[in-house]
Amino acid sequence: MQKTFHVKQVDRARMYPLGVSFEEEGLRISEVCEGTEEAGIVLYDRRHREGVRIPFPENWRVGAVRAMMLAGYQDRNCSYLFYRGDEVYQDPCCKRVETVCGYGIRKPSLPRCQAVSEAYDWGNDENVHIPYEKMILYALHVRGFTKHRSSGVKWKGTYAGVAEKIPYMQELGINMALLMPAYEFDEIMPENTAQTMEQAVLTYRQELPKPNEEEKKPRLNYWGYQPGLYYVPKSAYAHSKDAAGEFKDMVRAFHKAGIGVSMQFYFPPEMRTADILDVLKYWVLEYHIDGFHLMSASLAMDVIADEPLLAETMLLTGEWNAQRKGEGRRNVGWLNDGFLYDVRRFIKGDDNMINQFLFHLREDKAENGIINSIARWDGFRLVDLVSYERKHNEENGENNTDGTDYNCSWNCGVEGKSRKKSVQELRLRQMKNAITILLMSRGTPLLYSGDEFANTQEGNNNPYCQDNEIAWIKWNQTSAGRELLEYTKYMIGMRKAHDILYRKTLLRGIDTLSCGFPDISFHGREAWRPDTSPASRCMGIMYCGFYGAEGKPEQECFFYIAVNMHWQVNYMGLPKLPKGKCWVYRASTGKELPEIEEEAASQEICVPARTIVLCTTKDVPVETEKPARKNARAERSGKKGLKKPDE
Repeated sequence: MQKTFHVKQVDRARMYPLGVSFEEEGLRISEVCEGTEEAGIVLYDRRHREGVRIPFPENWRVGAVRAMMLAGYQDRNCSYLFYRGDEVYQDPCCKRVETVCGYGIRKPSLPRCQAVSEAYDWGNDENVHIPYEKMILYALHVRGFTKHRSSGVKWKGTYAGVAEKIPYMQELGINMALLMPAYEFDEIMPENTAQTMEQAVLTYRQELPKPNEEEKKPRLNYWGYQPGLYYVPKSAYAHSKDAAGEFKDMVRAFHKAGIGVSMQFYFPPEMRTADILDVLKYWVLEYHIDGFHLMSASLAMDVIADEPLLAETMLLTGEWNAQRKGEGRRNVGWLNDGFLYDVRRFIKGDDNMINQFLFHLREDKAENGIINSIARWDGFRLVDLVSYERKHNEENGENNTDGTDYNCSWNCGVEGKSRKKSVQELRLRQMKNAITILLMSRGTPLLYSGDEFANTQEGNNNPYCQDNEIAWIKWNQTSAGRELLEYTKYMIGMRKAHDILYRKTLLRGIDTLSCGFPDISFHGREAWRPDTSPASRCMGIMYCGFYGAEGKPEQECFFYIAVNMHWQVNYMGLPKLPKGKCWVYRASTGKELPEIEEEAASQEICVPARTIVLCTTKDVPVETEKPARKNARAERSGKKGLKKPDE
């Protein structure tokens, strides 16, 4: 080894960053090596195809970190693994991995790491800084988003395939994509079926078939919520051999379209906060990522949110984090599970939900983001929420014992698919109700891909292992799906066009502008008299446009949202408006979008069962005062002793 490689000591100031990288002097190698076992690098190149072990000199260490330099070594095509005693493992800080086979195929050997990453020309690309109040989140699985034959893209199931769908996302109106795990992880799951899902997620190992043993089709961790190589884009999600370059092409295309890119990362509880920060900072600098959803049982969110480099980076947490650390940091957003379950229950008509609905409708925080959703990656899809009352996870191979039993769903009278027109119409109306409440509420809305056109998972609420049509997005939409898609586009456009629906000002329900109207008000059978009793399922909500105008008269639009989740028709009172304005109907979840605005003929509105009606205002000419009335006023003024102009 000494004849082949000239090993030099690394100066203490250059022990970090960890990993392997080429420098002008040679190949620098740095790794955490605790214990007294021999440790080092296994290097593979043209002269050492079987690999050669190069140990760290025992005395070249600072604390538990060892480092060395292979002076003069510049073979950029080399690959490597680390070893400690008899164990050979991948560099947890590597920036690139050899692409050895496709998705879902057992690896014949441990994929080797690579030390080189080609330079990438970002041009004038910049991060997309979108505040929570203006954000429309759209979660997607990189592979499942375009893998189905109906996706219509060239490179199905890849980063390039996602980029091909950017025009669709622009038309939909979203401005922040959230990618489910797209770092390098091994999707082949362990064969030990006695493990719980939690144990399976935390386990990262390979089980190769024995010689002469017929290989079974492996079980997959399709979602990817497990540890992995956190600095590397998943190579199986790329159609080319350059996964890093393809990922960057995708990000740059998103940014050019005005859409941000954020990523989900799962970190095991034992992972140090310092290491998590290193991962996040690397993706922001190297891949221009705009945000993260951090998933872990233990996160020091206060420390992470205080990192200056991440000051303008979206940091989401919530459902896996027991302690609400990091409150008060403007870049932190909380996934609102309360909204998800309470609004589901309200939409299906449960008792005693009206006050919870009103709370979530206006819930927001000036110092943090509040992320609202009706359906996410974990649980029923939106269409399945209105089609199934029980989970149907039999295909997962766990006797339907996996996945939550608490779905707060209602099948509208028939379990699963139905040809009954009345059932189909009710389901479409219920999905529109969910979309309306999501987009008319004050928090940041999150849509899961495909929900906007009723993509189904056939009642499976936990398809973590389904790399097939159950979990993939089916783009061949039904007529109901097309109508839902148009409605969703309309409502997103409505939200983005009017400041009062998203402006980052807490709604207090009082008239702080002295304009004659509170910022938000609630109404019942009669205007200004809401019914908040346990049996109530109806409410009229009025947003006063003056509070979102900010000196722009053209945006002084009032909104009235008449919500009736009862199974009977209800009448609701419309509040009187300032002079020069009148109510017009803009949309109803019970029918297709209107082609023209229709003026409300009275101060009362009829709301069909399980329907939401949306009204806004338009300006109307104020009646010109008649001459006779004008003269009478002048005469009355004269009797009061007012002087004429010529006196």
